[in-house]
Amino acid sequence: MRLPEHLELLLTDEPVLDVYAHGPWRVPDGLFEEIAGRVDALAADPRAAELTTDEHKLLTLPASLITAEIFGILAFLPGGGAIKAGSRSQLPERLLHRHLVNPGPLSNRMARWDAPGGRWRPPVDWLVEAPDRKLAIELARDCLAALEGIEPLEERRAALLRLYDDPPPCDVNLPKMELRELWHRHADESILRAVPELQGPVGYLDWVCGGLLAAHRTLLAAAPRDETPEVHLVHLLLQGSMEHVPAELAAALGEDAYHELLGRFPGERRGFKPGAWQERTRAWLAQALVAGAADACRAWLDMSMRFIAIVQGLPGDPWFPKAEWIPVGQFQTDLRRLFAPRRRIVNPLTETLGEPAGRDGAPRPRRPDLTSTLVGQPEAAAALDELSRGTAAVRLLLAGPDGTGKRDAAQELGRSLALGRDPLWLTDNLFAGQRLSDAVARLHADARECAADRLLIIEGLDEILTDPGNGEALSAELHRLLAVHPELNLVALCDAGGDERIREINPALPLGFRIARTHPFTAAGHAELFRRALVPLGARATRQAAEAAGELLAATPPMQSLRNARLAPHLAAEIVAALRARSADAELVVRKGDVPAVLDTARTTGDPLAELRDLTGLDTVKHEIALLVAGTEAARLRSESGLRVTPPTRHMVFTGNPGTGKTMVARLLGRIYKRLGVLSSGHLVEASRAHLVGEYIGQTAPRTRRLVERAIGGVLFIDEAYTLTQSPLKGDYGHEAIAELVKLMEDHREDLVVVVAGYQQEMAEFLAANPGLDSRFPKQIHFPDYSDDELISVFGQLADADGFRLAAGTGDVLRTMLRRAPRGPSFGNGRLMRNMLDVAVANQADRVATAALGDGDTPATTPSRDELVTLTADDLPPLLEHPEEFYGLYL
Repeated sequence: MRLPEHLELLLTDEPVLDVYAHGPWRVPDGLFEEIAGRVDALAADPRAAELTTDEHKLLTLPASLITAEIFGILAFLPGGGAIKAGSRSQLPERLLHRHLVNPGPLSNRMARWDAPGGRWRPPVDWLVEAPDRKLAIELARDCLAALEGIEPLEERRAALLRLYDDPPPCDVNLPKMELRELWHRHADESILRAVPELQGPVGYLDWVCGGLLAAHRTLLAAAPRDETPEVHLVHLLLQGSMEHVPAELAAALGEDAYHELLGRFPGERRGFKPGAWQERTRAWLAQALVAGAADACRAWLDMSMRFIAIVQGLPGDPWFPKAEWIPVGQFQTDLRRLFAPRRRIVNPLTETLGEPAGRDGAPRPRRPDLTSTLVGQPEAAAALDELSRGTAAVRLLLAGPDGTGKRDAAQELGRSLALGRDPLWLTDNLFAGQRLSDAVARLHADARECAADRLLIIEGLDEILTDPGNGEALSAELHRLLAVHPELNLVALCDAGGDERIREINPALPLGFRIARTHPFTAAGHAELFRRALVPLGARATRQAAEAAGELLAATPPMQSLRNARLAPHLAAEIVAALRARSADAELVVRKGDVPAVLDTARTTGDPLAELRDLTGLDTVKHEIALLVAGTEAARLRSESGLRVTPPTRHMVFTGNPGTGKTMVARLLGRIYKRLGVLSSGHLVEASRAHLVGEYIGQTAPRTRRLVERAIGGVLFIDEAYTLTQSPLKGDYGHEAIAELVKLMEDHREDLVVVVAGYQQEMAEFLAANPGLDSRFPKQIHFPDYSDDELISVFGQLADADGFRLAAGTGDVLRTMLRRAPRGPSFGNGRLMRNMLDVAVANQADRVATAALGDGDTPATTPSRDELVTLTADDLPPLLEHPEEFYGLYL
């Protein structure tokens, strides 16, 4: 039994405004105080400062016409007779507190509610007393604008503002009621959908009756009872202390239904007891609640209260409902009573009387034995076997590196428990950046959803509970939930050492779990995984081939998510693809000779040092990289000679304009360090501010950690890193990302190189933004702009790589264009050459295609092979006309 997720907020003690037509909403801290300040500022506005009244009964006199107008607007905005509830539902008392003549106590009870009628209508109410009617309408609009930010009221407020912004053409000095009538008739359909009261009392009654009868039908389907719609409406009229059936119902329901009400009203009125009807209705709503119709219950209550407000206010607008017996408060109490978290104490009879016997007298069978298919994880397999044999609720915490079978173990346990429903999987991403109240509500809801008949699996529990924002509070809530729901079956998956990190946050929490750890696979484990990976590919391996594959996989460093058990399918797919290219046999046999000597997961084959030497220009960069290589080689020689070697900090800064080869050199640097044994995989992970900085509190640190984890074993290249410190926003999270990055750089310095890149001046400011940054980036390499000759060489190399050659004289024309092109910080360098080549190739394609097709004056000619691959000076784009179109980003 579970409350819909959007209603979970009602089970908390958060500050909540619950307008039933909208749904519960957490009031942001400080919002009401901010709005109250806007109201005071508007009342003190020179245009309104002298506008007062001595007639308002609830405001301190003389009362500002502004506060009087806003008092009426606040009663109207939720809806005519609509229910608003929650611990922050007293809107006039909270927003106009200092203006009230006799302010009552503020209630923080979630079950508190009211249903204001509100006879305010646009364009003015109290402000009609202002001598300048045009100014009065202008100030009424300002009153609506001052109430911005209360989400449950926003749709209606915005619709009314649209009406003020497009008023009807009329004399603004007409009597108030005539002016209102003209404004209401002028409202378009979109405004009337949001504010149906503008249709007038009969139109609003028609709208409410439609919603009321629809909610009644839905509730009858969820909780049947013997009551026709006509009897239902009669009972509501009697609950509202009505002495007759209003004639307006004939227009809203039709004449037949109206006459049916007239006929039933006298008979139902005799002996009708409001208290008894209220109790029956409360029980009916409770039945619908547990049947999953919470939204229909709330819709019926809201429409019923509006119905009573309208019929009591006829022939005028809805008014504050008089004494009535609609069980709103009881419903809110029942909702919390049925769905709020509660402690459960196990009755000792459940243990002393034992398991109930079946009809034949035999004890109830235990869970079936589990036959684990896990490879090389004896500790996890033993835990699964132990838990599957018991009858108590399962509480298992699996900790180990990624790719070591934790998910497989959880799935096997879920199948063994045979709970009837598939497991519910939660991941740490679902909780990242959530407000604490939302995260707690989700945790409670999922625990109730899974209690007794569904396995709950939380992946990344250590990440959730070590979050600096919500982690500690969530650990306490989870510990409480395990006590409240003793029947809950829960499997938690953590990274290696995750159980210890959880113990540091909440020492009592791990005590409630059976803890098992998974470990990286041995060569034998990898060999078995390799055999299994071949089966779906229609292949098998000899014993020697499997052993060779196991040894290879055990020696292969991880690369991002390609690690541990995920390496075997990768190797199997490569080998089988190569075999299929050589053989057409139905069943392929992998032999030892088919297993490669090295598995290059990062695709870093070739000689990176030779590729660096072949790059155009960048002489100073090449020299700096050569010094790094020489230092690494010297450190290796000293280590082999038994000398003490202190590993240097290899993180560095690349500065320079766009297109000067920074990304390309960073990629080569990773491959160079892999060959030298400094990095395990040598792959490159490119990132920018968006990959590091979150949108909400609590998102940035986990996002930065995940990015660094992807880069471990290689190079993390952060482009335009200076943007982390340049945001003008006060609450920007860029500095949080830097702080987390600095810590992680130190933690993984032995198998990670971080390269930050950007413009020279901006990067200097970036390094000065955090005291620990400059010392952690001891090496700074500047990438100068390419000379004209170097750019022409780059253009030729790119063209050659794409299968084109340059016609004689093309380079000279390009040199002339470059000599006259403006050079600034956004000059594209190598990227400019790539962009120009792309346009030149497109121009060449148009030229040869036109020649091949011919036109009216020129016959068609088939281009030769040389013409198809030759770029001429005429194909070059006109750089000087629009140079900004060709300036690009980093290479």
